[in-house]
Parts: sequence; C-alpha cells; structure tokens
Amino acid sequence: MSEKRKPSLDSALAGDSSKGFNEICNFSGRVQRYSEAKTRQLQILNHVRGLSQGEKANFQLHSLLNFEKLQSQLCSCGNYLVFHQYHTVGQVRLAKASFCKNHLMCQLCAIRRGAKQVQGYLGKYEQVVAKNTALRPYMLTLTVKNGESLPERFDHLQTSVRKFLKRRRDFIEKGRGLSQLCKSDGGVFSYELTKSKSGWHPHCHMVVMLDPENPIDFPFNIRPVLHKPDAWSKLSPQDKKNEKALWKKYTDAVQESELCKEWQKITGDSKIVDIRPIEGDPAQGFVEVFKYALKFSDLKPKENIEAYSYLKGKRLTGSFGCFWGVKIPEKMTDDLLEDLPYIELFYKYTKAGYSLQSAIPKTEKSYSNQDKEILSRIGSGSSPLPKINSVFNNHGFLNSIIQTVADIHNDPNFKGSREGPVSREGDFELLKLKES
Repeated sequence: MSEKRKPSLDSALAGDSSKGFNEICNFSGRVQRYSEAKTRQLQILNHVRGLSQGEKANFQLHSLLNFEKLQSQLCSCGNYLVFHQYHTVGQVRLAKASFCKNHLMCQLCAIRRGAKQVQGYLGKYEQVVAKNTALRPYMLTLTVKNGESLPERFDHLQTSVRKFLKRRRDFIEKGRGLSQLCKSDGGVFSYELTKSKSGWHPHCHMVVMLDPENPIDFPFNIRPVLHKPDAWSKLSPQDKKNEKALWKKYTDAVQESELCKEWQKITGDSKIVDIRPIEGDPAQGFVEVFKYALKFSDLKPKENIEAYSYLKGKRLTGSFGCFWGVKIPEKMTDDLLEDLPYIELFYKYTKAGYSLQSAIPKTEKSYSNQDKEILSRIGSGSSPLPKINSVFNNHGFLNSIIQTVADIHNDPNFKGSREGPVSREGDFELLKLKES
C-alpha cells in the first residue's frame, strides 16, 4: 500500500521537541516554521474580525466567547521573538516573546506548548525506563466514526477513552475484569481533531509503556510495509495485488485482536485501532501525542473557530500510571544557559515573515575584561554588521561565528532586516561550529 504524505513529526513542533531542538544548524528552519505559524494565526484573526454578530452567535456552542478579547490576544501574540545564540556550545534558546497561550486558535502557541509537553514527558520517560529496563514505548491510536456534529463525536470519543481507562483502573485497584490496557505500566495521551468530507474525525494518540514479553493482543508481527508513493508506482501490477492481499490479511487479523474487540465493545461503532512499537528516538512518539489538538493545515478558519468554541476549557490531554503527575511549566520561553557568552538575535514579524532586526553580542561574567572591551566596540542595531577582521585573536571559534554573521549581512544577495526574512536556503547553516 502507498504511504500517505505527512509532515515530519519534529517539524510539527518547529524542531523544538527533539534532543537537537536548540542546535544552531536547525535554527533557520525553526524560524521559518514560526513564520508559517504566525501567518496562519493572522488568517484566523482576520476571519474573526470579519465575522458578523449573527455569525459570532452561531459559534457559541457551549460557552460564551469574548471575540474582542480573542482579537486582542491574537493581535499581540508573537510580534517579536528574541533568541540567545550560545555560540560556544552551538545552541539557540528562545529568551523573550509575547504569547497569547491560546493553543486552539494560535498555531505558534500550539508549537511552544507542545514542545514544553514533549520535553516534560521525555524527562519522565527516562526515569521510567531507568527504573524498569524491560519497558518499551508503544504508540496506541483510538478512533471513532466520523460525523457532522463536533460536540457529539468528541463527547463520544472522550467518554469511550474514559471507559477504557476505568477498565484498567478497576482491574488494578479491585481485581475486577480484564482490559488490554491493564498490560500497560502507564501512558500519556491527547485528543486530536481533523475534518474531512465525511465530517469531524476525533481520535486519541497515546504513548503506553509495555513489556514486549507481555504485549497487548494485536498482530504486530504481520504488519505489511507501507510504500511511499514513488516506490508504490514502480511496483508491477502483480506486486501491487500481492501487497493488497497482505493488507487484507493484516486488517482481518486486527479486527480479530482482543484490542479491537474491546474498543468496539466500548464505542459501539468503531473497530479502528492501531498500536505499534516506537522505534528509534522515543521523542517522535511524544511529538505525535502533543503536536496539535487541531490540525491547522486541514481546517478552514471558520472550522478552526467552530472547534475552538466547543473545545475551549476542555481537558485535551491526560496521563495515568507511571506517567502520572508530570508538571509542565507555564512559561513558553526556553530555559536559558547561565554564565555563557551569546549573541542576542531580535526578530520582528512583518508580512514577509520573521525578519532579523539586530544581532548584538552580549557580555557575561565568563568574559575577561579585555574581551568585554573588544565586544563593546562591535556594532549593533538593525544596520548590517561590520566586517570583523581582528577581534578575539585568542578566541578563534567566537571570531568565526561573528565573522559568519557579518558575512551573511554583507552578502549582496541578503535582503536585509528591512526587506523581510532570510530566504536563501542554508544561510544559518553557516553558523555551524568552525574550527579555530
């Protein structure tokens, strides 16, 4: 079968989620995805501004919405971003920004919120596997049938997931009944909503910790390989027929699994379930859980507002067992590195995206007095940085970083801070570590 194209999981969170979230070499792509998220936010803002009073009343599904407050929040969110580029360790951290924290309407805030959640649960995951080395992470997906009524379909999914979790709790606490989820040491989950021609599609993504020696009943071993579209097109008609037969056999086995039967009994209308081991970097599984509650790219602004009007105030994430009690910090910026030299990068949003306005080297206690004196002479502001020919003779690494930034700003093809963001492929790739 041909594999459906979808964006990489790490790019969904602008590269903030994995262990390399703060590397200089990822920085240009990170800023670009922030620009795309801010653009989407403004599309929704403009749609809200254009709503009539009658249209606004139709969006009040389960609570009164303050559209004036919503406009104010979106209008002031993400207009500037300040990064600290710690060139001595090759990392970039978001130091300052204005965020509305409305992750259901603002993709920029959804990215930052998701990144914080991934980082928090990854830390807990490392503690869990250190305590029990037999456990492995699995991605469990639960769905219900599509439908036109968002409130009815979402409530149906949420109620079904709660029943599924209660079965596990009853068995563990009271020894009553048996659920496939009882085999899990714990998990973390979130709800996601998309929409297609057949209506709203609510589903639940869950990372569960299992011992491979005692797995959930599911046909893991006969799952066929998904072919990418270009590879699928190269298969012969007979090969395609064989692949489809393998998928038919697999689908039949899934429907006979105890996991599928239990979920169908709980929901009454859905046999569609999936569980698979998370191979490689476990961060990818947590990104899948926390990337977005709403798939912004699949929703029109009107649909986005409709979903927000119903989901506002609802709890869309949860955890149980070994993942219970993880605290996610409220602040949306990154933790900063203390006592390290850095270059402060100030970005402002314009119609063309985020544009670099200034790059200012900052002094810290780790600098010598001589270094501080040299840094004080380096130009700042929104004008192009001057060529640096002889600064930090004893610090070749820092010299190369500042020199690279200066080269970028003085390149004739660089548009400059007043004409939009850096658009050339790989400009900031030049900020990788250089040998002195």
